Amino acid sequence: MKLYCAHAIPLSAEAFWDVLHAPRYEALVAEAAGLHAYEELERRDEPDAVYRKILSRPELPTALRSLFDRIAPNAGAPSYVEEQWRAKDRMEVRWRMRPSVLSDHARIEGVVRIEPRGAKRCERVLDGVVEVQLFGVGRLLEKAIVAATVDAYAKGAAAAAKL
Repeated sequence: MKLYCAHAIPLSAEAFWDVLHAPRYEALVAEAAGLHAYEELERRDEPDAVYRKILSRPELPTALRSLFDRIAPNAGAPSYVEEQWRAKDRMEVRWRMRPSVLSDHARIEGVVRIEPRGAKRCERVLDGVVEVQLFGVGRLLEKAIVAATVDAYAKGAAAAAKL
């Protein structure tokens, strides 16, 4: 399933790019999106990008939590590890998520681009894919993941206005 959203940010592209992975902005986004955990596990400099690995534990809607409990009753609180590659030569971050539940059945990945829209505005574009290969519930999980991600990105865009 396609994952796409774009949000206007009231900062220049360069200014937003500078704060995109800053601890203060990430804390605002984590709080706004209802993440119980957002912890950087690894960071390293690569030739073309800065690599990061982040552990996140989102607050799941009740219906989605019930579905996860039926699929994996002993898995505990769902979480995911996100890997990011922040390009050094353009305002783009490739990312991939690995959920703690059903990771061998899921492909969740894409790109975030920061696009200038004038001297004091930019647009953050999330373009990706969510695929869950699980008979009977895969499509339902895909829709729920897309909806939760789009909602979190909207909250992140709102948090940018507070910077």
